[in-house]
Amino acid sequence: MAARPLRCSSEIRFNAAAICRRPPFCFYIKMKFAIKEFFINAFVFIRQNPTISYSLLLIVLLPLVLFFSTFLTIELLEGTIKSSIQAQAEINQDTVALLFLRDFPNKDSLDQQKLQREIDMFTGNSDAESAAAAGDAIGREQNYGYAVGEGAKFENIRAIVKEGRDLKIIAAQNRDDVGKKIVEGPSFSGESLIFSNWASAAKNFSEIDLGSKKYWRIAPTLSDSATGEVYLLISADISTDKVANEISYAVWQAYAILVAVIMISLFLVFQHTKLFSYVVLSKKLQVENKAKDNFIRMATHELRSPVTVINAYVEALKDELASIMNPEQKQYIDRVSMSVRNLSDLMDDILEVSHIQQGRTDFKPEIITPATVIKEIVDGIKPKAEAKNLVLSFDGADFKYNINVNLVCFKRIITNLVENSVKYTPAGKVAVSIKAETAKKRCVITVQDTGFGISAEGQSKLFEQFYRVKTEENAGIPGTGLGLWMSREMARKMGGDIMLESIERMGSRFFVYFPLSDK
Repeated sequence: MAARPLRCSSEIRFNAAAICRRPPFCFYIKMKFAIKEFFINAFVFIRQNPTISYSLLLIVLLPLVLFFSTFLTIELLEGTIKSSIQAQAEINQDTVALLFLRDFPNKDSLDQQKLQREIDMFTGNSDAESAAAAGDAIGREQNYGYAVGEGAKFENIRAIVKEGRDLKIIAAQNRDDVGKKIVEGPSFSGESLIFSNWASAAKNFSEIDLGSKKYWRIAPTLSDSATGEVYLLISADISTDKVANEISYAVWQAYAILVAVIMISLFLVFQHTKLFSYVVLSKKLQVENKAKDNFIRMATHELRSPVTVINAYVEALKDELASIMNPEQKQYIDRVSMSVRNLSDLMDDILEVSHIQQGRTDFKPEIITPATVIKEIVDGIKPKAEAKNLVLSFDGADFKYNINVNLVCFKRIITNLVENSVKYTPAGKVAVSIKAETAKKRCVITVQDTGFGISAEGQSKLFEQFYRVKTEENAGIPGTGLGLWMSREMARKMGGDIMLESIERMGSRFFVYFPLSDK
């Protein structure tokens, strides 16, 4: 028999496509792969973020703990209340037996009418004749009520005797029951308790269920003191509806509170798990920011060499061609030189910003005398101020306190502030001073100028990165918008701060604060 040739791949694909066109089968395949992919993605996410497993555990464990805690508490409460009711029922049974035994001490003392009158008095159903003959029955009713206890109530009281082989009701709270025989039924009806107690002369009691209500049935027996024969049985049902309703309401409240607490807890846990998406996003942003900072740092480093070469060639051209350049050519080459310097300053600032943000700036402190350092900085900037006909002064020769800061960063802060004041002051003066506020244990360095001043809106944004106050007066002044931001960040990293006061067209005043050193 010849072997059947293999089907081509196109036929196989055709048959697979035909199978997948069957809607139920295709849907099953898609759902299977979708569920598998979901669990794989969930497992990968949990592995990448292991702390989320604690939230998942809380989602399952917290509701279970709350539920079982509430359930066990309710079970304990119900058991305690049930035990209390049983104890109360036993007390009531003994009390009823003693009360009837006093009036009917033996079989010969039984009187049907008197029995009925006694039951009527206990239940408050006495007529005028019974009330007139009540005597001390009211006291017994009060005692009886006390024995039953708050929340409990006697119902279906019956006095039962034996006639032949039958048990017969001779007096009852419900007078329609008088004359009826007791028929023994299933145990939960409570009638079997009557037969059992009569046969054993016992005082057993039990919980019975009659329709929608539950009772505790007591059935004390009275025995003749001479013969020991049981001659009377008092059957009574103690209603505990009030207690049961209160328990049911308390249980309902407990479960309602439990559900509310579980819902709130789950909501908080889900909100907690939702934060993981922000954590993931934050990690991603940190990685991207680090990559961006690394790129800027690398690019800036790579640009510094060509910028330095360009600056050197420009300065060389200025020197070599100074004698033959016309004014317009000299202006061009000055602009090139200024642009190169601005570009160099920008790269230096960007590198410094990157170092601060990545925590690579050295803030290791040392004890310095700030007045001496500031005087050196002011003396170094004076030529620039004098070139603009500005008076640059320093007041602090008598300042003898020390501060504990990083010297390089401190110089950078003061240099930035003083050079900015000189740069943005077209005429007048720049005054630098330092004083000690011993009460606050800090020194205050003030840089005050008579320059353009800054508007209220500009002051609120002045210390932001790359922000520059733009007015007609300072439009031609170069700057990166990073100096003040770096100065404040450095000051705060060393335990200080920078504040500003300014009025437009009247000048600005910067305050630099640093804690005084104990040494």
